[in-house]
Amino acid sequence: MNGGRTRMMMLCLLAVIGLVTLTGCQNRLKMERDALYIQNQELQEELDRARAALSGGQGDSSALLSEIESLRAQLASQPVAGGSTAFDNIAGVDAYSDGGTITVRVQGDILFASGKVDLKGSAKGTLNQVAGVIKNEYAGNTIRVEGYTDSDPIRKSKWKDNLELSLQRAASVHRQLQSQGIASDNMYAAGFGEARAQGTKAQSRRVQIVVVLRE
Repeated sequence: MNGGRTRMMMLCLLAVIGLVTLTGCQNRLKMERDALYIQNQELQEELDRARAALSGGQGDSSALLSEIESLRAQLASQPVAGGSTAFDNIAGVDAYSDGGTITVRVQGDILFASGKVDLKGSAKGTLNQVAGVIKNEYAGNTIRVEGYTDSDPIRKSKWKDNLELSLQRAASVHRQLQSQGIASDNMYAAGFGEARAQGTKAQSRRVQIVVVLRE
């Protein structure tokens, strides 16, 4: 009798310790995520200021270009702000939460051949997994498919410019998600061309699937 009561007390004690530990970990992760988000925002603001100074002819252009490249490298090396998401186990994607959205980023080189808008066969499997998570976890949410390119001008493909290429790539991803049961009424595609460049050209070439969370 006493032995059973002792075991019960020990189990209750372990449960309390586990709950306290879990709460502490969650609070620590939230603090780290918030600090990382603020740091990323500050780096992005510095980068925007340097770009504005360069376009406005303020200061030494070579020094500003060097500063811009340094800031871009820092941003690229920063972990992405945000906690874990339902997309984290999908190979080839980088997913993060940021306030009211979850962004699933897929590198363009995984999705498309150079200058092309037709999805690679392997890319369809990746996008099908993304669609599965959306259907299971975020059915009914608005989905924004964003296409991006690097800054190299269009020379050998039929696309007029990077803006058109980015939009056509976003449309290809949109169609693939739609083919897997994502309602077109909840989804739209947008092209941004070379805007919002990342740390490298390879990172800049990407498609982002943004889940807009309901309030």
